[in-house]
Amino acid sequence: MDIMAKIDELVQKLKADDGLAKRFFKEPIKTLEELLGVDLPDEQVKAMIEGIKAKLNREEVGEKAENLAGKVEGLADKVGDKVEDVVDKLGLDDLADKVGDKLSDLFGKK
Repeated sequence: MDIMAKIDELVQKLKADDGLAKRFFKEPIKTLEELLGVDLPDEQVKAMIEGIKAKLNREEVGEKAENLAGKVEGLADKVGDKVEDVVDKLGLDDLADKVGDKLSDLFGKK
């Protein structure tokens, strides 16, 4: 049995079914053995459980980081737009370009 492939498969099943995921976190050994359809030694089951939990946590952190990055980018765009609006109203077009360039540099847009 390819353990990493099996962990990936189980993670996908858990992510697709909230009820199953809740059951897994409540009764991981029992749930895992049911999903696998075999009764494994506790040490093997515990190792797989730790692998599954680690992968689920990594993916959750990655998704949250992507979400946060998107929000920061959106905020930067809004700030840039507001600054440009104010500068345009004051007739300071050159300053608006400089501020926009600095914001782009700050948030990685070139």
